[in-house]
Amino acid sequence: MKENESALYSHYIIDGIRQEMTPAELLDECMEYEGEDMPSFDAFGTFEDIIDESTDPPVSTFTYDRDRNEEYAAMTAEAAAGGRDFAMLYPDHFTRLHIAEALTSRLWSKGHFRLGDLRLWAQWDWNTEPTGSMASFYASVSAASDYAYSTGVPMSDYLFIEGDGSNSAKFFAWLPETEITEEEENHESILFKSSPFESRHPWIGDERKCPATLADDPDSWIIYIPFDTCPFKLGGSLFAQINGHNGGPSPQITDADYFIDCYEVVRELVEDGIVSAGISIGNGGLATAAIRFCEGMGARLDISGVMSSYGEDDSTRILFGEIPGVLVQIRDNDYDYFDSQMILQDIAYYPLGHPSSALDGVRFGEKGRSSVAGILASLLTQASEGED
Repeated sequence: MKENESALYSHYIIDGIRQEMTPAELLDECMEYEGEDMPSFDAFGTFEDIIDESTDPPVSTFTYDRDRNEEYAAMTAEAAAGGRDFAMLYPDHFTRLHIAEALTSRLWSKGHFRLGDLRLWAQWDWNTEPTGSMASFYASVSAASDYAYSTGVPMSDYLFIEGDGSNSAKFFAWLPETEITEEEENHESILFKSSPFESRHPWIGDERKCPATLADDPDSWIIYIPFDTCPFKLGGSLFAQINGHNGGPSPQITDADYFIDCYEVVRELVEDGIVSAGISIGNGGLATAAIRFCEGMGARLDISGVMSSYGEDDSTRILFGEIPGVLVQIRDNDYDYFDSQMILQDIAYYPLGHPSSALDGVRFGEKGRSSVAGILASLLTQASEGED
């Protein structure tokens, strides 16, 4: 494997259309440079244009049995534990989902920071030979640049590594390291620190503020918070992949403003100790995250409130459609405060149930819309319309 500069600094002709910007130029729009630090692309030499064709998913019917959702969830949870190759037919969706997951994975850290304090690092390990491969890479870079810019999280660095195996894209969110004072150096949990950006003095610790699995508290609430307003679809999902299908259209993860609002509210609740456990949603969707979240415990999760709010009659799409989000555990005596903060920011959330040590594993059900979910059913529509 070797670092390939031509892939980053060449111009691309895709489907006969010459793209205006190189991948490096797209990504550098999201980088933080100061004056003369901005690189000159002429320094990297001149490379021949890269010519390729985009590949669309074939049109076919994806059939599955909704009564097997719990079986499907066990399959996706096992598959997600082994990592995942890049979804070549869905570069935009795959890229945005995994950038969002990299950002939400930082929600649970000890520290004091906001979304705008974080920085993104990206690496593409890529086989350049197959038809459609470089077109997919360019689409991924374009999506990464757009989503980073829209969420207000700058890129700190990026790499393209050429290989002859399968393709992968890795994204990592971190807080820039900076010089620390003697007082700060004595703070045992500080890993990174940064000059003030969005926060007065942001820092991230090397431990979690809250665990990634449920506490044994049968009165507590398991709550689902989607971080995008797009409809649930199965295209490009791990569920479709393990069933030998592409899944059709993928979710259109584009509501960065809503992601920012969700992030800031949840991060504040984590920092204040209101969230007693939390997990990010990525590969495998809500169902896979629920299995990991409920490890060592049981739970019967009612997703009817989610289905009702989205006007969705297919529980499988809700459980396995991959859109950014989180599952959190809230103590019962903190519920009213949690509810007030979410309503104040117009963030839709869905109480799914309670932990139960009497149950073995996760059960998914549709018992009818919960009262709270009914009250909040219109919030997604309002959020997607934006605020004045």
